[in-house]
Amino acid sequence: MSERASFVDWTLATRIAGGISEGVGGFGGGRDEQADGYTQPEVAAACTESIAVVAAHTDLGVVEDPPVAELIGRREWATNALATLALASEPLEQRIGGELPGPLGSLARRALGAGAAAEAGVAVGYVARRVLGQYDLALFGPRRPARLLFVAENMAAARRELDADPDLFLRWIALHETTHVVQLERVPWLADHLRELAGELLGGAARGFDAERLQELGRGALRNPRALVGAALRGELVRLLGDPALRTALDRLQATMSVIEGHAEHVMDTAAAEVGPGVDQLRAGLEQRRSRRSGLGGVIGRLLGIELKLQQYRLGKAFCDALVASAGPAALGLLWRSEADLPSLTELEQPQLWLARVHA
Repeated sequence: MSERASFVDWTLATRIAGGISEGVGGFGGGRDEQADGYTQPEVAAACTESIAVVAAHTDLGVVEDPPVAELIGRREWATNALATLALASEPLEQRIGGELPGPLGSLARRALGAGAAAEAGVAVGYVARRVLGQYDLALFGPRRPARLLFVAENMAAARRELDADPDLFLRWIALHETTHVVQLERVPWLADHLRELAGELLGGAARGFDAERLQELGRGALRNPRALVGAALRGELVRLLGDPALRTALDRLQATMSVIEGHAEHVMDTAAAEVGPGVDQLRAGLEQRRSRRSGLGGVIGRLLGIELKLQQYRLGKAFCDALVASAGPAALGLLWRSEADLPSLTELEQPQLWLARVHA
């Protein structure tokens, strides 16, 4: 991104995210959390095995050249996530660059850029302390090979928190993430569909954001820059993108992600016979861990829409479970025929509507 176009202070965002991800500012924890964790060869071997299990279980076919699983730290995950966020924000930054003229000038730009950086840094730093794994697909900017990432400290912390057998836990989590590998590598239209939806959503946000409200924030930043951080954490900057015309694109993206995540949740449990006994206890523990939010972490989680992410897991998994119970495992294959065969949000809540439509 060019210096002229850049609006968010991404260097500041990276510092904030790195500090929070490693326990600065009362979030707890530290580097010793991975002392009894997994090794790179262990994670890579578990994923190689899991990809073969998922390919056979889903009938989606063999992935010829899957990404090698990478075991990384929280700070590296946060840096990678912010780089993706910077690519995603380019249309907005270019638009904002032309909406702060005259009296606001460079001071307001810096103040607003710092506020946006604080919001992004806190958000990503918080998530970096929770995420276990990620299939990192390039949805924005130039195409690049996908990466399969696992966060070392979080894997170790979650395994201890759930008091799980180390090998069973690793292989179970690997099933979820490698299901995403199989989905995105073997369904030829799915990655392009996600890129299209993400581009439509962000492009619409760039065209329709509330420039007048942005300038109000800019004037307030000149009077009281510290207050802008509070406004950012309350979601003021995000609410600038509240154009109702974007609702359709957002709903389609939400429905697609619910299918992707729910299908992975379904597969990781139903393929667990290939892993070993004890997965039911892991599922109950993981659901409890995902739902547990308290204090500052709970506030940030709600602002970031983490509850929305949990809804994707639960709604999508319930949908897939219901399909199999009603029409057998082969019904899941209908999800991947074409973009038109994906369920809407309404159909996700009423699987029989979707079955009637796709069979018709």
